[in-house]
Amino acid sequence: MKSPIVLLESLWSDIHRLEPDVKGLDRDFVTIKNRFENEGYGFLAVALPALCQALDKGLACGQFTCPDGFKTIVGGAIPALLQGMFCEVFDPVSGLLKDNANSCIVKNLRQVLLIFKKTKLGDDANILLDIKAKAAFFECDGYVQDHVNDPTGIHYLELVCSYILKDINSTSLRSSRYKHGPGAVAEGLKGNQKWLHLVDLIKNDEFDLHSYGFDDFEAILTSLDDREVFNLADCELTFNTRASRSTARLISVPKNSTSRRTITVEPAKNQFIQQGLNIVLRDSISRCAILSNCLALTDQSKNQKLALEGSLTDTWATIDLKSASDLLSLKLVKSVFGRHAQFLEHMIDCRSELIQADDSPQCRILKFAGMGNALTFPVQSVCFAMICIAAITRVQYGQRVPSYWAVKRASRCIRVFGDDIIIKSEYAHQCVDWLTAFGLKVNVDKSYLKGNFKESCGVDAFRGVDVTPLYVRHRPDLPSRDPDVIASLVAASNHMWLQCLYSTSACLKDEVERRIKKRLPLVGQDSGTLGWHSRLDAMTATRWNHSLHRLETHAYALTPLKRRDRLNGYAALLKFFLTPRIMEGEENVGHLIPLVSRVKDHLEYSSIRYNSRIVKRWVPTNVGL
Repeated sequence: MKSPIVLLESLWSDIHRLEPDVKGLDRDFVTIKNRFENEGYGFLAVALPALCQALDKGLACGQFTCPDGFKTIVGGAIPALLQGMFCEVFDPVSGLLKDNANSCIVKNLRQVLLIFKKTKLGDDANILLDIKAKAAFFECDGYVQDHVNDPTGIHYLELVCSYILKDINSTSLRSSRYKHGPGAVAEGLKGNQKWLHLVDLIKNDEFDLHSYGFDDFEAILTSLDDREVFNLADCELTFNTRASRSTARLISVPKNSTSRRTITVEPAKNQFIQQGLNIVLRDSISRCAILSNCLALTDQSKNQKLALEGSLTDTWATIDLKSASDLLSLKLVKSVFGRHAQFLEHMIDCRSELIQADDSPQCRILKFAGMGNALTFPVQSVCFAMICIAAITRVQYGQRVPSYWAVKRASRCIRVFGDDIIIKSEYAHQCVDWLTAFGLKVNVDKSYLKGNFKESCGVDAFRGVDVTPLYVRHRPDLPSRDPDVIASLVAASNHMWLQCLYSTSACLKDEVERRIKKRLPLVGQDSGTLGWHSRLDAMTATRWNHSLHRLETHAYALTPLKRRDRLNGYAALLKFFLTPRIMEGEENVGHLIPLVSRVKDHLEYSSIRYNSRIVKRWVPTNVGL
């Protein structure tokens, strides 16, 4: 594909088919093509999404205001570009939202404006965005330091928080299911080396086994010779100082075409404990009569349904926080979890207090943690929920101390998933004030307190209709054959097809097959292989397997690259007892079934994250299911 305009032209063909009565579409396409030639990818990835942001605000407040960079029609308020679609939604002269605004046109208009919003740009742009993201990470610490100083608000919040997580200290932290996460660690260890490193920490008394329930393992290790337990020379580890074992490394990952998200790469020991405490906290949340009303940390659908309902009835408001985890202060976390001293002590013990970005000096942070900490997501969800509950009870009860039942009733008025908050509209402004008072920043551009447009957990809703667009995350004009890029384009094509954007889907399909020089089969939507989906979920049958008595399809799939990573001795034994394996149908996410169904060479090799290759494999052809 020589240019993204080729893909955009296919999308235009779909818009013509879906909206045959809209006028001026051919003229609009010529305008977009000319502006792309003059302004480059920035027009598609930055300027058009800015116009969509103005559209969303207009849908929410009922009045469209044209942003800079776009001319309005003569004597009117809507932009000249795409005016045929805009005039179906807003009054052309006044810019007021029409009572009978066409929801289908809103969805197609947003699709045109946002298709390239999350497309990854070139390396030069990523370098600048990386520097900007890391600078913002440390700047947030200065902001946090100057806030959360209202003693009255803190005291009231602590009173409200006294009713939650009653069993978290009685939960045996010593029997928690501690484990290593799948991500990288600051020491640069491979998958199996993390277990060798843990044994080394235990042997050198840098890991308190008694506090975390490893008494039996400690008895074994203390009777062994050092050489039997850990041979540093054989493992080629990259760490050599205790300081390196307590400092997290700051990196950034793509978020969209205009920003990147910071992630902290945690030390192996911290990551190990964080994963266990994460399970303890999530289990306690599910058992808490208050928090279970407003938190479901593995299910975004509840927030999404409320967003759709709120866009139709305007009874729910959506609040989005800016740099939420970076502005979550340690002081606020101590206030929320202060009644649970034992658990709070463990959280702080595994927190990386020092952060290092690139070759810069180590910096001590005041925030609780970065997004790489396994506890950040559940902890921030609890904190934001409790601030909102405190705001609601303060409105209802004034200065009086709220009762348990009052707090429980208030918990039914909100739902929180990370930094996505949905709250009853009548309490929205009070919650915004409370969140701001505790040092958090409300993202005004993505928060919708009133009106018929809502956004939460990846769903954009207008008057009860899902108007969420589809994104192309990799530049279609760059001839990359990277397996992850191919998989992303295949997924985009399938989603486009299921959304009735047939020409766009076919354009991506042809581009994928041109790059890999192979034709992909029809595959089931749940097959996990690369191929094309159909509404009947049909699969291309390739052969009859006489041994298994079934039809099979020869399909392509992504498989991770592996590297040699040998593990034996007591480190392998530790992995056996602490590595969870969840069987199909198992409801308890933390249920331990050590190494059941593991690949046979897991002690010899480990997968390289984000490095895959495309292989062919035989998969069953599901017929009539």
